[in-house]
Amino acid sequence: MPITLDEVIDHGTRWFNTVMSGGTAAEQAKFFLDPNSRIVVMPSGVTFNCEEHYQLHLQWINELHEFSEFNLMPLCEQPERVRAIGTVYWQAENPNQAKPNIIKSVVGEDWILERTASGKLKFILYMNTFHHLLPDSASLKL
Repeated sequence: MPITLDEVIDHGTRWFNTVMSGGTAAEQAKFFLDPNSRIVVMPSGVTFNCEEHYQLHLQWINELHEFSEFNLMPLCEQPERVRAIGTVYWQAENPNQAKPNIIKSVVGEDWILERTASGKLKFILYMNTFHHLLPDSASLKL
């Protein structure tokens, strides 16, 4: 059965909920086929393993992720893989930063996902292609 957009959005929603609720590095790693995967932030080339990603998100509270348009491109049938490209509105508050302390950003997401033998989706590749900060946003340092 081909991977659907609804499945990708569900996987992404569970991922974002895990991240913003303080999910540990081990909990985050469960979303990846390779638990030692890295999240790539373009164009800087900065990468984060799950522990570094977990530590990064500990500084923020009141995170919000809202999906915008996403497109799927089937890549292969065995294993079943798709490329998902789209944008997410991301907001997070840094309580230890002087105001403005709320990051407001449109984030480019570029994912490759694979359906495992169990039927679950897993990230193969996870890239943030851009972080466009909105005019009233706090600064963001990655």
